[in-house]
Amino acid sequence: MASNFQSRQRSPHLQRWIGLFLLSMIVPPLLMSLSWIFPGALTVIQTGMCPPAPPDIPAHPCSLGQYLMRMTVGSWALLGHLVTWMAWVVANFVLWGMGLFGVALYRNWRSD
Repeated sequence: MASNFQSRQRSPHLQRWIGLFLLSMIVPPLLMSLSWIFPGALTVIQTGMCPPAPPDIPAHPCSLGQYLMRMTVGSWALLGHLVTWMAWVVANFVLWGMGLFGVALYRNWRSD
């Protein structure tokens, strides 16, 4: 009966850690992607002109919707977001793995 009580007691704690892990997987790359889009969106709102874009697109008149579409699902923008998100997922797994390994080592050292 005691083991059943302990499993119930640990479940909310585990859920909090899983929630923190998922939050750390989503929020930082989302903020990175928004930080690339936001300055240009302000320029479009103020001037009505899309800023120049690689490889050879000059500044041109556009709406905010057109700019957001180009910067979120445009071919180069989508590739940039994908690379950023994938790199963050790998880095996050490495950081969490090192952290959990460190906690395990510390608990092992303290138990001796």
